[in-house]
Formats: sequence, structure tokens, C-alpha cells
Amino acid sequence: MTSSPNDHFVVTYQQGERPDRWSWEIRRKSKPLGIKMTGDGYQSDSAARFAGKQTLADFLSDLLKEEKRK
Repeated sequence: MTSSPNDHFVVTYQQGERPDRWSWEIRRKSKPLGIKMTGDGYQSDSAARFAGKQTLADFLSDLLKEEKRK
């Protein structure tokens, strides 16, 4: 794999809307991803974090499959 799975992480943040909504974003430590991977509209930090981590797991799984095809 071109980067370690530990290189990617999820951040959550609160939107300023009422009622408050939470969002997640996947980021990479070593360098920017080149695209934004986000999700929004969650009612709590824990819901946004759960969804972001699930999406990150799916992304890393797909990335590994792609690397194995090369």
C-alpha cells in the first residue's frame, strides 16, 4: 500500500445550523488526500464519528483491493 492505514483518520465537527448538526471528514497525516471525503447532517458527535469511521474502513479496504490489482 502506498500509505499506512494509520496515516488516515476521521475528524468530526459541529455545523452552525439550528438544530446543531455534526459532520465528519477523512484526512491523511502525510499529505492531503487531493479530494474531500465528508459526510454531514448527523445529530451527535458519536453518530458522525461512527459513520466517518465506517466510511474510512470501507475506503481503506477498497484501496487495499486496488493496490493488490496492480
